[in-house]
Amino acid sequence: MTAALSGNPQTIARLNTSGKEHTMQPEGEKNRYKPGDVDTTSSESTPDDEAVLAQTAVSSKPFSTTRANLTIVSLTGVSFLNTMGSGILTVALPQMAIDLHLDEDILLWPASVYALAAGCTLLLFGSIADAVGDKIIWITGSILYAIFTLACGFAQTGNQLIAFRTLLGLCIAMCLPSAVSLMTRSCPSGIRRNIGFASMGMGQPLGYSLGLILGGVFVDTIGWRYGYYISAIINAVLSATAIWALPAVSKPHGEPWHRRMAKIDWIGALIISVSLALLCFVMAELSGSYRNIRTGYVIALLVVSLVLIPAFIAWMNWRQRKGQPALIPNSIWRNTTFTSTCIIVFFTWAVFNAFQYFSSLYFQNIQHHSALISAVMFLPLVIVGALTNIVTGYVVDKVEVRTLVFVSACISTISALLMALVKPSWGYWRGPFVGMLLSPLHPDVLFTVSNLIISQAYPGENQGLAGAVFNAVSQIGNSVGLAVSAVIAGSVTAHSDGSLLKGYEAAYWLMFAAMIVVCFVSFVGLRSGGKVGSKKEE
Repeated sequence: MTAALSGNPQTIARLNTSGKEHTMQPEGEKNRYKPGDVDTTSSESTPDDEAVLAQTAVSSKPFSTTRANLTIVSLTGVSFLNTMGSGILTVALPQMAIDLHLDEDILLWPASVYALAAGCTLLLFGSIADAVGDKIIWITGSILYAIFTLACGFAQTGNQLIAFRTLLGLCIAMCLPSAVSLMTRSCPSGIRRNIGFASMGMGQPLGYSLGLILGGVFVDTIGWRYGYYISAIINAVLSATAIWALPAVSKPHGEPWHRRMAKIDWIGALIISVSLALLCFVMAELSGSYRNIRTGYVIALLVVSLVLIPAFIAWMNWRQRKGQPALIPNSIWRNTTFTSTCIIVFFTWAVFNAFQYFSSLYFQNIQHHSALISAVMFLPLVIVGALTNIVTGYVVDKVEVRTLVFVSACISTISALLMALVKPSWGYWRGPFVGMLLSPLHPDVLFTVSNLIISQAYPGENQGLAGAVFNAVSQIGNSVGLAVSAVIAGSVTAHSDGSLLKGYEAAYWLMFAAMIVVCFVSFVGLRSGGKVGSKKEE
């Protein structure tokens, strides 16, 4: 879920928060522009809209509706395949472990290394995409993703599978931030961009759920390897389509790419990447067993990861004082709407990922359904999630942000409460079915809304970095949510005579508490959010 995610180069003109146009500034003045200075409540032109105009100005012909639609299909398709692979792995892993002689102590590593590699490099690849061009980075990542997906299907040992999954994580980290940049650049503010982001959001739950189903079918029939073969073929077709469809710029940002590369905050990227890598590793260890929280190396790595966060903040402050570009400027956190959105994204993805994980365990270990039947029980989540994304794309510019996010959060909170109270004797239809219906409403509304808010908070030439921020926050939420809920569930089970049900109930109560936090932050923090996704007014 993950998750989840806007186009970029040279800004010809900027608008201040009152909507007045600025002329081009000298080089020294440009660096004073700070992400977060954009008023997200305004329906006027935003910096990323001006980036779209800049891209169009250097194009030899207008960006057609057909190409814009194919861009949405390509970007959504890779987002879909990203989570479909995870879904296939979830169901097929026991059989894969037998076929590839995967040891029990590294059984979860094929899934963990993927998230680890992606999570710690998102900000880096987002910055590189802004420097050398989002299309170059996305196409490269997409083609490599197809190659290494095919390699997973041909893997003969557990170590090969782990290595290929690690490389896949790096490839998807190239695609996700640049996808946000490309979506913004291909689709100016308005209904098409809203639908584009909604489609990307829809691709993630659809991909994961279809992966669960196909994984079960393939394992029981032709074999799990065909899941990767088919994914690689689809990915190759999408990559070929994108080469023609995605917008291109002859000279991004009006200056050589190596000068743009030199301006990247490499030290800041290194600090935050190491911090996120260590944090994701610790969370993966805790997800495997709650007892790992007592081991020395886990504690040491967690401490180092947390210490690097204030070090990163201090480095951002130094870069800003020197007038140099900062990866995530500290000033951006003064934008209440942006900060609240990041908090909401973190907790929402933490809950949504954990909810799907523990619901799968509940169906299999408590109600004793097969993996395939358990996957089918997620179909209501898929259908409602897809419909929610479609509706959100059409209404996001007509309803205030706070109303959309708060109401959807309150509804999805019921799903965690239901699963905490449900009894196994109730069967599927009296409890879990309703939980499956309600759980995707908030995450799918939030995906579209949060991408629009975060992309508006960054200037047009930094839309790749904006996409990286969203994906990094959601990825951290995924890892932390699963790890903390697994620790709570494991501890309660151990102290309840091995009762799995009591452990799962404790995890659901934790999710319910986290959703209460989401509801509070949505209501209080998004008061000035206004409406997003409005069409640019001429």
